[in-house]
Amino acid sequence: MILIVCNDDKNGMMFNNRRQSRDIIIINDIIQTVKDENKLYCSLYTSKLFFDETDFSPQICENTVQVPKDCYLFAEHPSQIPNEKNIQKIIRYLWNRSYPSDNIFTLNLDKWKLESMCDFVGYSHEKITKEIYKK
Repeated sequence: MILIVCNDDKNGMMFNNRRQSRDIIIINDIIQTVKDENKLYCSLYTSKLFFDETDFSPQICENTVQVPKDCYLFAEHPSQIPNEKNIQKIIRYLWNRSYPSDNIFTLNLDKWKLESMCDFVGYSHEKITKEIYKK
């Protein structure tokens, strides 16, 4: 599967069971990435990011074991990240800020090859970095 995550400078993902931040430009980038390929899976909580701003409808899935091999999974909480052996690619968006967090992205990316990296201006963030990793 292809894992999508958003992290702050300290690999934070969530604080007090809420996402640290959101940015419509990232949501639009995710939609552009997945629209011509396979489905995007995410939790009900995460799916609301798409319903609020777009016509895109992700597949709601609370159990990542159910995500098909060649599909995308947008995980906002570490408990949603599947076993690393099931991940072929990681798309990581970096806020380039430090936020309070109590849930951390713990995959060791030293084992992965950075395939590409680009910076862009978000709606609420001056700089967002998109990194793509492959095994």
